[in-house]
Amino acid sequence: MVIIMIKKLIAIAVSLITVLSMSAVMAFAAEVDDVNVGADSNSAAGADTSSSTTGAGNVLNFDAGTWKNFSEVYCHIWKRGGDPFYPWQTKKEKCKGSGKNWSYDISALDIKPEEDYCVIFSTNIGQQTYDATFSKSCVGDTLKLTGKKIENPKDSEKTADEAVWTKNSSSYGPHLAFTSIGNIVGSKLCPHEKGVEVIGDWLPTYYKSNYIKDKVAALVKAYKKFSITSANQIQDIYAYILNKKTGEDEATMKKMLEDAFAKAYPAKKNEAKIDTKKAKQEAQQISSNGGHVSSGSSSASASSGSSSYSGGSTSTNSSGSGPDGEEDTILFILAGIIILAGGVMFTTRRRVKE
Repeated sequence: MVIIMIKKLIAIAVSLITVLSMSAVMAFAAEVDDVNVGADSNSAAGADTSSSTTGAGNVLNFDAGTWKNFSEVYCHIWKRGGDPFYPWQTKKEKCKGSGKNWSYDISALDIKPEEDYCVIFSTNIGQQTYDATFSKSCVGDTLKLTGKKIENPKDSEKTADEAVWTKNSSSYGPHLAFTSIGNIVGSKLCPHEKGVEVIGDWLPTYYKSNYIKDKVAALVKAYKKFSITSANQIQDIYAYILNKKTGEDEATMKKMLEDAFAKAYPAKKNEAKIDTKKAKQEAQQISSNGGHVSSGSSSASASSGSSSYSGGSTSTNSSGSGPDGEEDTILFILAGIIILAGGVMFTTRRRVKE
């Protein structure tokens, strides 16, 4: 009889604690929702995101210079070789400002120091800057127009306005690129970008182009610009192309690379041979290196450390000391629920105070 009464009391206690726990959780959820609503309201109100309110460490500034007749400015940012953070000129790319002074808050973007990025500022009537390289060191800096035009790397019939950084122009600015008709434009590679990769990205796309009369001559020009001076480097380019697995005619591209090297450096023409077997091995190393050519790639190896979390396992002896072996187990469960409810209620009260 006593055991039955104890079980009933425990059952009632468990029910009460469950109700309390649910109430606490609901209160906590309501508090969180209130906080989110407040944040959304601030966003909807169009809070000023200029450097005076968000801090210079959170924005990219833009000096529109002589641009006229526009009413909106957008900031388009992407990882080199990857996708943009947001689609072109969507609401999330909209800048704050007026006249020629505009700024874009990048607080919501995951800008990583080990990655390369480019940025374009554009208006609602079609004006836009040429691709500019940047990193976290450019945050708070101002990109300003120079008045010069640069060929669009992907569409030679279009141009964009050159823009340079006010404080970081020695390291970042107009992206050095190999265009769709074989020209070299811009002035700055991204920090982690290599000339062999620029050529390796260009060749599979344009080696069959009807708009480039002499692809080998274009490669010769690129070799000179990107300081491709050794046979090992053209092998790096070919290995990079193999790693891309484009499905294009790799043998034709290999011959183009070799012919261009022999033409660029006649004294080294006997060295202009790519070892296909070694290039394939190097391609595997490039793959393990995140798709990047490392210096001394023929001997480089990529190692990735692995870390695992072992939280350990706890086991509870569920065989109680009571007459039927259940009371201790229920009491342990009851104690756990009480602690959990108390913790949730404490957290809720603390957040409400904050």
